[in-house]
Amino acid sequence: MEATEVKDLIDEAHEREKAKRHAAAPRHPDGREEGGHGVKTSTAIYISLLAAVLAIVSVAGSNAGKELIASAIESSDSFAYYQAKTQRQISLRLAADEIELLSAGMPAEAQAKALQRSAEYRQAAERMEADEGKNSRKDLLAKAKAAEVRRDHAAAQDPYFDFAEGMLQLAIVLASVFAITDKVFILWISRALALAGLLMAVDGFTLILPLPFL
Repeated sequence: MEATEVKDLIDEAHEREKAKRHAAAPRHPDGREEGGHGVKTSTAIYISLLAAVLAIVSVAGSNAGKELIASAIESSDSFAYYQAKTQRQISLRLAADEIELLSAGMPAEAQAKALQRSAEYRQAAERMEADEGKNSRKDLLAKAKAAEVRRDHAAAQDPYFDFAEGMLQLAIVLASVFAITDKVFILWISRALALAGLLMAVDGFTLILPLPFL
């Protein structure tokens, strides 16, 4: 629910009640109405605060969704690159083994060249394993695992923000209904939903209390 929608709800509630309360409310000797204004003001402030919290939760939920997608893609790409490097490393080692086997019956000079090529293949395979900061297999595996951690964290946060956003929206709607009907039980339901939504949002940020159904 956008801030403009909240404003429209408040304005609509006030307009609907204005004529009714204008006729029904007792007046001071100077013609001013008594009561009603404080309730309308407090309800408007309450709805505005809910809208502010809803905006924060909405942004947090959107960010969690984006982080989930981005981290999943990064993890997949890193694992794919890691597997490609692994296959290349295996190919180099197999080629080195094959050259060494074939060089056994070669003349000394040819055998030396073959063994030199075999050593180069093995060195290239080892560089793929441990070259720091150069997308080695070790680096790629670490990146993939780190991206998995971020993906899982965002995936855990996302449903909390979704539930919190829904509860806060319902709380705003019920608060607007209260402004029209003056039914106190509706306001208490709105407050209960607002509190539940706020707790869900806090849990979404901290993940202190994992809920089994999420």
